[in-house]
Amino acid sequence: MVPMEKKHVLIIAYLFPPIGGGGVQRAVKMAKYLGKYGCKVSVLTVDEPSHVSLDPSLLEQLPKDVAIYRAKERKLPGMSARTVAVSQTDDISVPSLKARLIHRLKPALKKVKELILIPDDQILWYKDAVRLGEEIIKKEGVDCIFSTSGPYTNHLVGLQLKKRTGVKWIADFRDPWTQNMHRPSSKWRLEKEEKMEYEVVSNCDVLMTVTHSFANNFQKKYGSAIKRLEVIHNGFDPEDYKNLKPNKLYPDKWTFVYTGIFYKERNPRLFLQAVAELISEGKIVRNDISVQFAGVFDYPGYTDNEDCVRTLGLEDVVYVWGNLPHRDALSLLAGADQLLLIGDVSKDSGAYIPGKLFEYMAVQKPIFALTVEGESAKIISEQKLGVIISPFDKEQIKAELLKAYQNWKNNHEIKISPANTLLYQRDEQARMLSEVVYELTNSE
Repeated sequence: MVPMEKKHVLIIAYLFPPIGGGGVQRAVKMAKYLGKYGCKVSVLTVDEPSHVSLDPSLLEQLPKDVAIYRAKERKLPGMSARTVAVSQTDDISVPSLKARLIHRLKPALKKVKELILIPDDQILWYKDAVRLGEEIIKKEGVDCIFSTSGPYTNHLVGLQLKKRTGVKWIADFRDPWTQNMHRPSSKWRLEKEEKMEYEVVSNCDVLMTVTHSFANNFQKKYGSAIKRLEVIHNGFDPEDYKNLKPNKLYPDKWTFVYTGIFYKERNPRLFLQAVAELISEGKIVRNDISVQFAGVFDYPGYTDNEDCVRTLGLEDVVYVWGNLPHRDALSLLAGADQLLLIGDVSKDSGAYIPGKLFEYMAVQKPIFALTVEGESAKIISEQKLGVIISPFDKEQIKAELLKAYQNWKNNHEIKISPANTLLYQRDEQARMLSEVVYELTNSE
């Protein structure tokens, strides 16, 4: 039931279309569906984004009454995302000159960034975002602020707006901050960010996050400083899959597809080694298999995964699509025989659920998951979405690959029919958020 009185929600999200990628989906879908549950929506985001992934088509999903405000971001010379982006449309056998140059400059650039861009690069957006956000609140009568990270600068903007206006504030963490497995390595910076985080946690009216493990860790660290703690998972939007045309590059090949980003703690190299060994051993026919990646194959400034493909001689097996519009990426998933999920290998990674898992769930193709035990593995197991393999065990990877390959050769199609997915659907998650908004604003 839609409440009679509409509540005005200001979403603070630096990552918002035309920026693309997985990081924008939560904000986009909340903006899309909150209006259905009695909320007026405005979005505060960045102007003229320079980002490695752009997908303007995502804006077409938003209702016409969603107001988007764009605050300017100051730029440091040589620090824009486009400057450090590796061209993912190039042939993977030819490392780009830009990538090699940035690789040499990376240590110096990283040191400068660590010293001045705290908590993240987007702090250069903070000043104008606060100015514009305060203007929106005062002119438009905002009832509730919803800041969603990363970047964590979004919460610093929310914090300042809370202090200046007193408006109710939900701080939404898609990933932990100082308890993140990629947290700062330097002690002084970690201490500085912990002070920032405490300010956010102790001043927000609701601390929201996406997994129960994250919530438990926040509770252990901050205890009574947290006024209210809520979990709303990430998920998928069934509307994205209507009339979706599968895209299979090689119709006669056994096709794996991975969508997303790789970096040091999450990479495909052990999987590729397993594939190469099975081909070398004659257990998989080289011309039978295609392994495809959409997104960022190598983190900007690095070529480790490209180098691995060349070293293993898999140039004719691996295909890198680069960054794709969201719907095109979903079409790739729909055309796959197996969906490749590669999780992080840090000690805390079991607490994380990659957003792609929910998209894989929606596509209903078997998942080949290299992940540690934890929240992701639990969902895959409970929903019977595929196989779970240790990301450290190459022999187990080979054994499961061979089993899946033999199923494919024998035309044995594995049916995936997840049950009870309502909790993971974006519409339902927007409804849950609207309930929190109304409870907060009606309690005044």
